[in-house]
Amino acid sequence: MVEWNHHRIERPYRAGEGGETDHAGLSTTLLRLIREEPLRDGTILDVGCGSGRLTFALAKEVGRIIGIDRSNEAIERARQRAAALRQDHVTFHCLRAEVINYRDLGPISFVVANLCMSNEILRRAAAVLSPGHVIAFAAFHLDQWKESGKISQYAYGEGQVEAVLSEAGFKSVYLGVERELLSLATPDEGLAYLEAAGLTGKWKADGRWQGFVTYLQGGGRELTVRARVIVKARRG
Repeated sequence: MVEWNHHRIERPYRAGEGGETDHAGLSTTLLRLIREEPLRDGTILDVGCGSGRLTFALAKEVGRIIGIDRSNEAIERARQRAAALRQDHVTFHCLRAEVINYRDLGPISFVVANLCMSNEILRRAAAVLSPGHVIAFAAFHLDQWKESGKISQYAYGEGQVEAVLSEAGFKSVYLGVERELLSLATPDEGLAYLEAAGLTGKWKADGRWQGFVTYLQGGGRELTVRARVIVKARRG
């Protein structure tokens, strides 16, 4: 069962629009929000780019795009792909997004991110963006895996996002939540899903597994397998 909750702030979206995903799981709403901007007129910074999933989804439409990530292995894979595609306007750097000064990368006109967001990243993005420039990102919502009883330290609720955006000097253009719920016929089906998804070991190590078992034993029959906050905001 998929549930799409959108808080429309400027541009209206039809009910359910943005529910599908492409580009290996990227939100089409996020991509649409990014593509509304004049992408060829400046330089985009992709924060926490990994091996370049979002970067390459945008590469053919942008003037220049820079990807940064703390994983040297992921950055090397991204560089190899950019070279193979002969995309000289796409560059990657192994850097820590919460430590560096984004101004050191040169003039940045647009910041994007997919599932790599924190208050510190927002503050650093605000420092490099001129008034009127935009940030757009997908972040984990508080509901992600909520049935395990443990909330990710990188997750946001809608009110939290609004507060930190305002504090950093951004004005929301769009804020929406996308959720995907898995309905479970039996507790065993829930545990089988974790095994198939390769999560059992990780959840046992961090305490989520026992929390989820307790939830199932108490009659719980849903699992929030995907919950994202989708945001676009403009620098004041």
